[in-house]
Amino acid sequence: MIISTTPVILSHFEDLTDPRMERTKRHLLIDMVAIALCAAICGAEGWADVERFGKKKREWFARFLELPNGIPAHDTFGRVFARLDSSEFYACLQRWIRSFNQAVSDHGVRLDGKTLRHSFDTAAGKDALHLLNAWSSDLQVCLGQVAVAEDSNEITAVPKLLDLLELTGAVVTLDAMHCQKETAQAICDKGADYVLTVKGNQPTLHEQIQKCFEDAGDKDYNVPGLRRLEKTEHGHGRIERREYYVLPAPKSLRDARRRQRRAIGPS
Repeated sequence: MIISTTPVILSHFEDLTDPRMERTKRHLLIDMVAIALCAAICGAEGWADVERFGKKKREWFARFLELPNGIPAHDTFGRVFARLDSSEFYACLQRWIRSFNQAVSDHGVRLDGKTLRHSFDTAAGKDALHLLNAWSSDLQVCLGQVAVAEDSNEITAVPKLLDLLELTGAVVTLDAMHCQKETAQAICDKGADYVLTVKGNQPTLHEQIQKCFEDAGDKDYNVPGLRRLEKTEHGHGRIERREYYVLPAPKSLRDARRRQRRAIGPS
């Protein structure tokens, strides 16, 4: 994975502004960015991890990086990255992420909110930072993220995140909070399909969908258009077997102005 993406890293970050004075530069900025990003992809959680990763993979990095003074120390990484223009760096990061756009076609992208640990400041009266992420499980990479405003919620952050992404051909999944007509339409406008979880926060819709599958069950699931998928997974010392039943949405659930959607329910 890293070998294939490294040239892309170099091309998308080569114009990133270096905040250091010329006489203080012992390491090339593009070298530091490439090492930091590769280390983060491999699970580094701090600058000390990045330094250790760089030193362990120094021979490999030397194939395509100049490394005029070897691998930077962890405090050097910290100082330089702290001085970078965050908006400029994020723009470079987004350009790199967009290079994966074709790879998400026919794959799943999950939109999910997470609160960053230790990001609050009680003394300053600041709450913890809450982010909405777009995560590709197949690529094992975050395609984008936006901060959720303190006076808002994830629902209003979804359109902002979708605007950042190229999702043509992808399947976007969201939890029950985002079971909203506006969200579904925004995903369709990006050329993607969606799978929305329906729970008690949409009581009428939840009841109608549940009745569809109950009626199908009464007929031993021998109904036109029904499809069944079985999946077995091994993990955490156990075997999990799941069955999925897929039904075309009945006319009572379809909006005449929208294309037909399918309701999905696990057994």
